[in-house]
Amino acid sequence: MPNDVTKLIPVVWSKSILREFEKATVFGSCLSRLYSGEIQKAGDTVRIPRIGAVAVRPYTKGEPITYDAVDSSTIDITIDQSDYWALRAEDVEKLQAAPDFLDAATRNAAAALADKSDKYTAGVLKAGAGVTEDLGTSAAPISIRSGETYGLFALIAQKLTENNIPQGGRWLVAPPWLYKKLVLAKARKDTPNGDITSNAFVGRFLGFDILVSNNVPYTTETIDDKPVKVYSVLAGIKDAGTLIHQITETESLRDPAQFGELVRGLSVYTAKVLQPTALALATIIEGEELSEFYPDQ
Repeated sequence: MPNDVTKLIPVVWSKSILREFEKATVFGSCLSRLYSGEIQKAGDTVRIPRIGAVAVRPYTKGEPITYDAVDSSTIDITIDQSDYWALRAEDVEKLQAAPDFLDAATRNAAAALADKSDKYTAGVLKAGAGVTEDLGTSAAPISIRSGETYGLFALIAQKLTENNIPQGGRWLVAPPWLYKKLVLAKARKDTPNGDITSNAFVGRFLGFDILVSNNVPYTTETIDDKPVKVYSVLAGIKDAGTLIHQITETESLRDPAQFGELVRGLSVYTAKVLQPTALALATIIEGEELSEFYPDQ
């Protein structure tokens, strides 16, 4: 019986993994992806035009109109991250597992790529966030109990609004324990999934699309002589930054040592903060509830 090699065609794998990658990313799904199609390999540079402010002047009939020159400066982003994946598919396994073999392997490869990329992206956003005032520090994080989640989210929303960040399209990525406290505070509102494609989306609150991720950055600090996990909760809009990602190489070849197929691919990517004032960073720790029966107190 001939091998079903058609399912291992490189272009099929590339498209399938990119599709699953989009579903699996959390921080990446919060950012602009406009420039991913412009890269071919690690080391490539993507040049993004920088749009400056536009002056608005009063109009007087009969008076000449003043024109401003368009800001022609650019932001250059170098693709500096690269990962690969490689799988062996024995002929017997392919025959026994068909037609689910491709789907399962694709999801596994995409999930591994997405997890590493998301941790990297979260770190880039943490380092580049420009809205941090009154939102805690690693030395003095904000302690959050269930009843204080509303205040935290409201403060983050206030800080973004003070920077003239649009109300629409805001997102916030929370660790699981913070989302639990939001539920305990009875503040979360269930909303339809709508156009949100990320499987991390859990609802809307105070104008934010709330997403949950285990990749929210944290460090372990000593506070009151105890080791404490200090979390960096990020919030912003898509235009705050960009994730540039592409699978540049995918190929299949016969295994010279066994009866099977070898499939491998190379993924290149980078993330960049484009508007620091559109990205908020709250540094928090999990506070102890005063009562398990009255978590809002």
